[in-house]
Amino acid sequence: MSLVASPSELFPEISLQDYFKPPPEDPFPENLLRTIISPPPKTNNKNKDYVWEAGPKTFRHQWVPPDNWDEQKEVRKIQWEGFARGREGWENEAERKVREERKEAVRRGFAYGWQGYKDFAWGHDEVKPVSEDVADPFNGWGASIVDTLGTLLVMGLSDEFNLCRAHVNQINFHWFEGRDWSQGYSSEPSPTDDDETPAEIWSMPRDRTVLLPVFETSIRYLGGLLSAYDLSGDKMILDRCVELADIIGSAFNTESGIPAGRMDPGNPGDHRLGSISIAEAGSMTVEFMRLALVTGNRTYFDWVQCATDYLDQRVIPRSVIPPLIPLMFQPDSGLGAKMDGAFAWGGMADSYYEYLIKTYKLLGGSEIAQQYKRIYEESVIVSKKNLFTDIDYIPDHPILAIGKIEHGRFKPEIEHLTCFAGGMLAMGAKLLQRQEDMEDAEKFTNSCYWVSQVGPLGLQPEHVEFYNPDHEEVWDNVDETGRIIHPYVDEAELKAKGADVGRTYKDKSGVIRWSSDKQPVLEADGGTGPNHNVKTVKKLRGKLPGIKGVGPRYINRPETVESLFYMFRLTGDRKWQDKGWKMFVSWMTASKVSGGFSSVTDVTKSPPKYGDNMESFAFAELFKYHYLLQSEPDFISLDDYVFNTEAHPLIANRDILPGSQRLWRPPTDPDADLGVRGQGTDVQKWKRQSVLWKGRETHKQVKAEKPEQHQGGGKGMGGGGGRPGYIPPLPPGFGNQE
Repeated sequence: MSLVASPSELFPEISLQDYFKPPPEDPFPENLLRTIISPPPKTNNKNKDYVWEAGPKTFRHQWVPPDNWDEQKEVRKIQWEGFARGREGWENEAERKVREERKEAVRRGFAYGWQGYKDFAWGHDEVKPVSEDVADPFNGWGASIVDTLGTLLVMGLSDEFNLCRAHVNQINFHWFEGRDWSQGYSSEPSPTDDDETPAEIWSMPRDRTVLLPVFETSIRYLGGLLSAYDLSGDKMILDRCVELADIIGSAFNTESGIPAGRMDPGNPGDHRLGSISIAEAGSMTVEFMRLALVTGNRTYFDWVQCATDYLDQRVIPRSVIPPLIPLMFQPDSGLGAKMDGAFAWGGMADSYYEYLIKTYKLLGGSEIAQQYKRIYEESVIVSKKNLFTDIDYIPDHPILAIGKIEHGRFKPEIEHLTCFAGGMLAMGAKLLQRQEDMEDAEKFTNSCYWVSQVGPLGLQPEHVEFYNPDHEEVWDNVDETGRIIHPYVDEAELKAKGADVGRTYKDKSGVIRWSSDKQPVLEADGGTGPNHNVKTVKKLRGKLPGIKGVGPRYINRPETVESLFYMFRLTGDRKWQDKGWKMFVSWMTASKVSGGFSSVTDVTKSPPKYGDNMESFAFAELFKYHYLLQSEPDFISLDDYVFNTEAHPLIANRDILPGSQRLWRPPTDPDADLGVRGQGTDVQKWKRQSVLWKGRETHKQVKAEKPEQHQGGGKGMGGGGGRPGYIPPLPPGFGNQE
């Protein structure tokens, strides 16, 4: 377990006044813009989209929007009342000093990771912090930049926020990893040797193979932009947010109104749904309802409300454990068929349950909000009966596990993703006056924290499974060397009882051995027997003590720290800050590498072995929650904001106007040096060139009817450029290279 360092020991070399450096530039040449951007190519019948449209009798077409969609009523305040009564009620001067030092240490840690991203992966989705390389798993739009906008504002780093604005302005949402789902490309005419021969052009149609991940695009990009607007009031960012929302909106064109999990954004028709996760189906209310309130456009509200009504009226009644919904289900399957499968609060389900209570708060307890309250309360009640279980065999650590049911079989486990539930239960307890939920919130948050601390690195694994003491041995007898000493079994007993003795097997030599550690069972073969008089002690079984199975990876997940943050804000108990600090020190100590903070492949082993990825939620969520946990409790108050599942704070108190918190210090001219709106960042342009270069070999040239007009625009100013100094070579004769 990590020794807890003082704040001054973490990154003492970093002074935020002069630490940040601009990212390396790799500008795409302005004179080559025509080689990647063109008027829409002419289409022929072969290139036309197949258009399928849902019939007029589908749920979506018959759905009636509710009245008073933007009604708001007052909801209960949830932050601990003692904060409002003065600092002396919760913090003395010495404690304040420690907290402030911790907060600054979090900022220094963030600065180290952020500069690593800027140095090695600016404009790309993620940095690979060990190899100092790039990764683009989320559309290639620069996920780490958009996901970090709110964190920069919260931490008071306006200059870094201003640096990101050009990137936000330039993102081309039509380019997906270099492929254009919108219009395709037509080249300029190529001159021929014969003046009588018409010039030739080549073209590529729009890319119909693009499958936009709707959920991830919504929580990271849409949520990140919308939160940045709420925190800054930057109109440019709101404009980009609306553009993206309108693109995502076509995902709701389904029979049920349930959004497609992945979709071709350029398909003008409707989408057929296969299987979809409940998180994808029901986790977009917070973003789209807040956007509707900001813009006054109720269309965004209607999209997600229709989906909720379908879940409420057509899906929940078919579940074998209503109102819980299977992790994966088919929304458009026969309405009479019962839905079975896996049920949990972890991956593929987590944000659905989280958004029920958060949507209730965002809507201000209105009449429409009562639907979300009802489903949430019923889901918690049923989950307590089916998914919650106490683990009582670990000394001094009463554990509450929120497990999983798979086709009727219960698995007692804790997923790291499920650890958001401590904060959710606490929030629901305060909003809805459900005191028993607060007790479960505290116990489950403590359980997640214990899981994070039981290993040698102080990092939490992806998931752990506990023993079932009714059916499995939990303890081993071990000698002073740690060797397991099995109970004595003679040959007659083994023959008489067989499998009742325990799990054994026979090796190739005919020796019967224990399955757990391969030691011989019979004394004659070297097993322990009456002649082995050794002192033994009891030890919990498992690679980690008391844990039957472990998914050992760590990928900078935030969920446990998220719940620590909620527990502190809702109870005022400083122990949650101390637990959070211990987790922060462990993270900084175990994960720091040259390019940021890496994932770890196995948290049960020390020293750590790195996995070489750093997802954008490390910036968006983990650093932000650590920072807010050590901040003044009225800063980004939970009475005024709702956090989306990517930790992007959205205004829930309509008396607060976007930007009124004065977290953003705009440049002298906010519109200067932003580049061309939507033309593409430099990283996108280089990628687009690479895709076109490869595609040119597979598309035939055609005779040009008339010369194309040159199109282009100003050079992008904020896209940055991938690997420092790397400029992909241009193919011979590709465009005007003079």
